[in-house]
Amino acid sequence: MSPKARKAHRVSSQWSFAELHALLSYKATLAGSLAVKVDADSTSKACPVCGHTEDANRPRKGLLFACQNPNCGYTLHADLIGARNITMRTLVLRQDWSTTGHLSIAPDASDHEAKAARLQRYAELRWSLDASLRLRAGGD
Repeated sequence: MSPKARKAHRVSSQWSFAELHALLSYKATLAGSLAVKVDADSTSKACPVCGHTEDANRPRKGLLFACQNPNCGYTLHADLIGARNITMRTLVLRQDWSTTGHLSIAPDASDHEAKAARLQRYAELRWSLDASLRLRAGGD
């Protein structure tokens, strides 16, 4: 594929996502809700349990996620890993919005420094393997 064709494909692909987000935002507003963008950078390469992020967590870039941290070793389908990481990032945005009243609608459109700070904050998120323990202990 030529560089020109690659660029055209990338631009049309981005347009489709922008249109989809606009439609979802419109429908969410009609339903009294809010649609937000979440930075998806490295979501299928970051371990939701220990936070270890590296390309080797996705052996042969396949559908299996296997954490390379010797103290973790968490294994799951890569799409589920990505979904869990996106869920946690969404919850962070929701928490920010509920406590401050401010929400960045387009977090991926900011400068490099802000994105680095956001990704550092995301790196601190952890997925609990047993959420029921938190609920029984009195958490929400």
